[in-house]
Amino acid sequence: MSKGILCCLIGLLVACAGLIGYRCFREDPEALLSVLPKTTDMTLNHIHHVATRDGIKEWVLDAESAQYQKSDNKTGFKDVSVTFFLKDGKTVDLSSSDGVLLTDTRDMEVWNDVTVWNGQYELKTDKLRYEHQTQTISTDTPFVIKGNGMEMTGESMTYNLQTEKATVSGSVKAVFERCTM
Repeated sequence: MSKGILCCLIGLLVACAGLIGYRCFREDPEALLSVLPKTTDMTLNHIHHVATRDGIKEWVLDAESAQYQKSDNKTGFKDVSVTFFLKDGKTVDLSSSDGVLLTDTRDMEVWNDVTVWNGQYELKTDKLRYEHQTQTISTDTPFVIKGNGMEMTGESMTYNLQTEKATVSGSVKAVFERCTM
């Protein structure tokens, strides 16, 4: 399909959507606002956000949808994934069904089906927090880490993205397979 035809089709779709919106809401313009959540200032779909510090990419966030609330300085996300970039070129990936970004601090919290992986290990938990200032991810909910012939469970965990060191606590159990001592 040529670019000209594609542009015409897109233009026609936009015009039709505008006409339908105009016809539906010309009698009662407030009806259009009534379909949006009251606390939401802006709703967007298919989000891609890059966070940098001193010109260096720190993380990239993608989400199916987002709702920005200016009064609370936060953005809520659905079907969110984040890639954190480490100093040595490695990455740590995170995905979750729901999340929120505090726009003033860049801290994040995600919940429901949280998975974090770095190529060797995979962590699963119900809720996780990212603190931008310290560049740490942490959870105070039970977790499971699997990978490299090891499975570990515990009640809380903190992982520093810069030092790549983790601290686990609370009924920690670990099982090692294929390990020789």
